[in-house]
Amino acid sequence: MWWSKAALVVGLLALGPVGCGFQPMYAKPDPQNASPVAAELASVRILGIEDRQGQILRNALVNRMSPLGEPGRADYILAVRLTQNQENLAERSDGKASLGRLFISATFTLTENQKEAPVFSGSSRSVVSYRLLGPTYGSTAVERDAEKRALGDLAEDIRSQVATFFANGKRARGNRS
Repeated sequence: MWWSKAALVVGLLALGPVGCGFQPMYAKPDPQNASPVAAELASVRILGIEDRQGQILRNALVNRMSPLGEPGRADYILAVRLTQNQENLAERSDGKASLGRLFISATFTLTENQKEAPVFSGSSRSVVSYRLLGPTYGSTAVERDAEKRALGDLAEDIRSQVATFFANGKRARGNRS
């Protein structure tokens, strides 16, 4: 009976290298070189975004797209515009809000550094709910935390969309939302 188990192990080892052709998007093919998608993400310069939220989003994008720092020579330029809306969902008996929701939307455009026409554009949206606390400081801290979570979600989604664009070999030129 031991020979059947040995034959199974040998068969699995023989089929292992064949695989199905799956290759992770961010995988490094060998230790010396970064993956093509990671290298292209690292060559994107992110333009400044207005306001405090824009600064937070820009820093999150830089950390996610080029963790070793901003590129010295950028092949692409990413421009992002933010819009925000906030609403109160529930009220306490004293008339003050007790539950809030924050909507932050981003539209972005990726252009090649040497060209003015965009090669890819898209949008992303994040919705975060939060519970408002009684004291002013507590409510402010909760709102800032919700804002930070929403901007982190936006950064992750924008990076994923741009990485997918690069992974698809930049076949889908033009607008894409």
